[in-house]
Amino acid sequence: MVMPNNAVRLKEEGNAAFKSGDLIRAVDFYARAEKEDPTDAVYPSNLSAALYELGDYAACAKAVVRAWRILRETNYAKANLIVRLSSRLAKALCQGARGRTIASGKAALAPDAAEIEQLRDAALEKAVNDVERRDLKRLWQEWDVTKAEASSYTSKGDEDMRRFSKLPMFFKPLDHNKEFFFLGTDEIIDLTAGWGPLEPYPLRVDKLAEDHLSDIALLFGGVGDGRHAFGSLVGLYKAYKTLSQHKKTHFRAHLTLLDVHEGTIARDLCVFMLLQALMDESDPVARTEIQATITYTYCGAAMPRYCYDRLHTAIQKLRKSLGETPPTLPPWLHVVSDTIPVILPTLDYWLRANKSTRKTLKEHEHMAPRDRPDTQALSMIPGANADFQRTLQERIASQRADIERVLRTLTDEQLAEFELLPKDMTVQERRELILNNMETLVDAYHKEMNGGKMPFYEEGWYKEAKVFLPPKELLDRHPGFEVVWRSVVSNKGMPQPVPRKVLSHIHTEWKPNITLFDIKCEDPACYSGGDGYPDLKLDMFDAIRYMDQFNRRQDADARDPMNTDERMLAVEACSAFFGEVVAAIKGLEGRLTVEFICGGLSEELAKMQYKADLTRPKHFPRKFTRMWMSNVPDYTHGPLNVIVYAVPQLQNDPQAAIAFNCMLNVPVWAGDEEYFHTYTLLLPEEVPRYLGCRLISSRAVMDVCVLGTQQMPRPLSELATRDELTSWLTRVLFNTFIPGLHKLRPHYVRCPHNLVAFFALVLYLHRVGYPGHWLSEFMARVLSGSMVSGIAPYDDFWPMPVKERLRRVPARKVRTDPWLIDFENILASAYHGIPFPISDALPADFSRDSGDIAVWEVKVQAAQIFSMNPFLNPSSPYDPRTQLLFYQPSAVSVTRLIDDMQRIFEGKAQPAPGTFFVLTMQEYVQYQTRIRFRLSKKRVERMKKQQPWAMMAYRHDTGQQITRPVPIEKWVLIDEETPTT
Repeated sequence: MVMPNNAVRLKEEGNAAFKSGDLIRAVDFYARAEKEDPTDAVYPSNLSAALYELGDYAACAKAVVRAWRILRETNYAKANLIVRLSSRLAKALCQGARGRTIASGKAALAPDAAEIEQLRDAALEKAVNDVERRDLKRLWQEWDVTKAEASSYTSKGDEDMRRFSKLPMFFKPLDHNKEFFFLGTDEIIDLTAGWGPLEPYPLRVDKLAEDHLSDIALLFGGVGDGRHAFGSLVGLYKAYKTLSQHKKTHFRAHLTLLDVHEGTIARDLCVFMLLQALMDESDPVARTEIQATITYTYCGAAMPRYCYDRLHTAIQKLRKSLGETPPTLPPWLHVVSDTIPVILPTLDYWLRANKSTRKTLKEHEHMAPRDRPDTQALSMIPGANADFQRTLQERIASQRADIERVLRTLTDEQLAEFELLPKDMTVQERRELILNNMETLVDAYHKEMNGGKMPFYEEGWYKEAKVFLPPKELLDRHPGFEVVWRSVVSNKGMPQPVPRKVLSHIHTEWKPNITLFDIKCEDPACYSGGDGYPDLKLDMFDAIRYMDQFNRRQDADARDPMNTDERMLAVEACSAFFGEVVAAIKGLEGRLTVEFICGGLSEELAKMQYKADLTRPKHFPRKFTRMWMSNVPDYTHGPLNVIVYAVPQLQNDPQAAIAFNCMLNVPVWAGDEEYFHTYTLLLPEEVPRYLGCRLISSRAVMDVCVLGTQQMPRPLSELATRDELTSWLTRVLFNTFIPGLHKLRPHYVRCPHNLVAFFALVLYLHRVGYPGHWLSEFMARVLSGSMVSGIAPYDDFWPMPVKERLRRVPARKVRTDPWLIDFENILASAYHGIPFPISDALPADFSRDSGDIAVWEVKVQAAQIFSMNPFLNPSSPYDPRTQLLFYQPSAVSVTRLIDDMQRIFEGKAQPAPGTFFVLTMQEYVQYQTRIRFRLSKKRVERMKKQQPWAMMAYRHDTGQQITRPVPIEKWVLIDEETPTT
């Protein structure tokens, strides 16, 4: 029975909900209205409008067809409604086909095919003017293109997205050399327990479903010295031992150790090979030698010759294994095939290098905790943020008050046992000495607190000899060592000077730890004569202290100082730690894989996301239970990069999480709000609503940031509104076009995302649940060559003040044409995999063929040389600041063009569109030799027929010209896989 009054009431309630943005309720009211009165086309029409805005394009198209079936029976009486429905249907079909929610083949569309064509024709007939008719034709022509391409979305879409995943997402530095961080500074983390001793976040392995229990996957990137992987191996084995026998049969763990530096991966592999050697050895003396070798390799500057020989053998065995097909590694170790050729040169270098022990130790300065800049000094760094200084000073005051309280309340028994005071003093004399020297003692203990813990006696030895003592069983192999050591532990101190025969023995019979040498040490461009030595001004005891802390993690005093007597040697703490690691590897035999990948963290995760990691075995995990990213986000655009590239690779489990910390630039931040805003242009509390992920902890600056995933797509009601999203996306885009400036270290902030990363963000937003038409219409405005907006890019020094989020300028027309060719490279590469319509928005000369986007190489000459010293250097070649400029020399001045880039963006009419463009995406940059970039082959052919073109590189922060111009006739088309070295 038709009840029109009820239908009208429900429609009005639906209208109110629609206007308020409550689309879910609007859909419900409109659907009920249609049910109450199925004879009036307005109800399914209203329903289709709400469904379209909700992004449910298949249901929208069905509702439009139902409305049309009613309208055609009325002799097309409602012309305006017909036009609106036709327009909405064309858009819904395009969105649904691109997003693969509407199958666009003939069979799929057959039930409604006739009605679709009828409505298309009827609307064109009923259009009231040429503008309306032109718009309808454009929309339906896009559907014709989409329908014709539909089979390609299936056959080519995945491959195009694999291509997209390999596009560089960061502005390149001028020089591709990378820093070699061979030793970490963090406390050891067991990812099954959380993010460190002070950040518990236990992984309840016993609560995992059986399918997840067989798919425990941990990723460490950058893995650095591997300490967190070792700690997590121990944690996994502990968790495994607590499982029931039934659950043990399902247990399987996979660790992925990833780092951008080939030396880091090679070094960690050497340690794992030594662990395998220890597992294979039963002779007690040989085992002691291997344990010592692991200690000296992991955290020593030099080692006895017998240890060096064992390390050399391990490197040789690793080199031989990796050279075979397939590699003959231990069954639990796997090196991804495209990593092998990357690390072999480093292994070969270590095998042939002949370095001086004396020179190595000359470069090694032991930085004990009391010798380092303390926390008080850190808080007083010139330019440090005032809020950061205040927070740190409050923390310092609290720590010092705690120390003084302990010293003032020592009991007589504690005073009698106080080892660091003269033994011949009475208890009362000891108490008076402490009270009379309170400030000095508080200073000393505060430095020790911030520096960590160390074997007190061995430190005195190490400061002079610069090597760890061998195990006691091997001391007699080293002339003079035992005599000196006895002198130290008897409280007589180090003999001054150190006996010459001891130092002579070290310099002549010991060998450098060759794994600390980066292969660039033999590069004459980096070191005179190609005979470089690493800067070893660091505290090698850091790692030992944290190992001891980890060894005692179950004790109530785990964070108290290490033993301060002769019973505690560095080699013993290290051997105990790695003994647990070996036990874990043995105990998990047949249930463990440790995988090594050399590559950028975000880049490798992007390949996993789109199944472009073709060199990894197919059964290896692409999604992870836990990820520890160290402070890599400091270098890769902070949490925004983590959310776009890493969060999608978390397993769908409430315990799955990613964590990272901040170390590069701690003093610069006013707090976590400013940290998040600079990188994401959002406040921490806005991140879940805009980006759809869980923000478990936002304490990035002083602790750790923790992110989790949620079921995707999210309900639209939980996400940002369209206006909010558009404003925010505009800010992100404009700040990618015109990036901000950076200060000198330690206030250096890196925001290197280019337009590839921006479009990856757009694709991510589609997965989050934002309707495709929001995103496609936004991209259409960008691709039109200009936009009208009151948002301005931030052109001052990072960090970006939080108040910047509210800044607006009078709305003006800005130019986007300088960056459109960059978008052509990106969109053509991904074309068939883009999940929303884009064809109608593309300029007429844009390529739509991923095969047309090719790699070109040019040999370049530097316009000037940039200092390699990253400190106190505003123009370091290691800053990711390269931009490529392509221009017609007869039409534009390079110098003026670079200087005017922001004014051009702001709407300056000259130079005219088409006479120049810039690329934020570069394939390879070495500013003194070669540059590689992507361009359409068809475009380059057209450019060759126009006025002459040239390209050059410049810094988009300082405006400095990097290279001399290279004319188009010298651009060389190369194979995409051609090695860069």
